[in-house]
Amino acid sequence: MNTQGKDTRLVARVDEETQRLIAHAAELTGRSLSQFLIYAAMKEAQEAERQALQIQVSRQSADRMLELLDNPEPINPKLREAALNHRKLAGDFKNRRNQ
Repeated sequence: MNTQGKDTRLVARVDEETQRLIAHAAELTGRSLSQFLIYAAMKEAQEAERQALQIQVSRQSADRMLELLDNPEPINPKLREAALNHRKLAGDFKNRRNQ
């Protein structure tokens, strides 16, 4: 079945007061109700996406992260052992795949 070019439908149920407010706002902006809802939803979706992809930290936290990157703390012996075990397991897996 070819669905290229077909639009999908979004449905939302709201109370009458909300519907009147949205319809009035759409009219004030010169958009149809559908155009207004799509514009508002797209704007909100883009903002949600932007916020999800952007990390905000305080200046103090950023300075601390940079300090740790420039001067890392010594590796804990248990962490070193876990990393070496992982490297060995990953190498064993890779060798088995290539055989």
